[in-house]
Amino acid sequence: MDKINEIYIAIASGLLGVGLWIFKRLFKSIDVAHERIDKLEAKQMDHLETQLAPIRQDLNIILQHLLGNK
Repeated sequence: MDKINEIYIAIASGLLGVGLWIFKRLFKSIDVAHERIDKLEAKQMDHLETQLAPIRQDLNIILQHLLGNK
C-alpha cells in the first residue's frame, strides 16, 4: 500500500510540475507579446503625433482668428 501511495505522489508531483512549467511558459510568452505590442503602439503614436502637428497648428490659427474677431 505504501508503494502505491509513493507512486501516486510521484505521478501527481510530476504532472503538477509539467502543468506549472506549461503555465509559466504560456504567460511568459503572453507577456513578451504584450511588450512587443506596446512598443508598436508607441511607435504608431509617435508617427500619429507628427502627422497631427500641422493640423493642430492650423486649428490654433483658426481658433485665434475666431476668438480675435468675436
